[in-house]
Amino acid sequence: MGHEALDPLPDGDVLIHAGDATGGTLQSTLTFLRWFASQPHRYKLFVPGNHDSYVEHALGITRGLVPPSVTLLIDEACEIAGRVFYGSPWTPEFLHWAFMRPRGEGMARVWSGIPDDTAVLITHGPPHGILDVHETPPRASGCEALRWRVEQLPQLELHVFGHIHESYGRRTVDGRVFVNAATWMPEYRPIVVDLPAR
Repeated sequence: MGHEALDPLPDGDVLIHAGDATGGTLQSTLTFLRWFASQPHRYKLFVPGNHDSYVEHALGITRGLVPPSVTLLIDEACEIAGRVFYGSPWTPEFLHWAFMRPRGEGMARVWSGIPDDTAVLITHGPPHGILDVHETPPRASGCEALRWRVEQLPQLELHVFGHIHESYGRRTVDGRVFVNAATWMPEYRPIVVDLPAR
């Protein structure tokens, strides 16, 4: 499904894409970036995922291709309207995809870089046990180290991710909103989250 099938997107201030935006080629990366930049939202944040291999292998070139209206977050933070947004593309190792690290200590090192004052976390993969179940065979495949780190973030309000397509949806856990925003099926529409003004 091309991203154009999602048009028109819901209105909002911040548009987040949590990865698997491209087919891993230069052309598909350019096509996505043009589409994303064309959206009317004031802030557009992109965190790549395991299918976005061109971004990982040609990161310097990719950064030069990103339009000024788009913010690419790879283990980086930005502040919007008084909230810290932090994005990271890494997922536990599986086959030979992009942006992967060994499960356990390898992933824990990645998540240790998330600032304590993060209010909105954007990762490609889910935390273990939250919207992370593959249907065939049924199993929870989210990152245990990410779940631990998420639980340590005192100001976290929202965690957006994708990766596990079958677990699309929204859930509130301990007062925090978790969104698996994978839109790989036509009936999976973008999810709108309203956060109170600060």
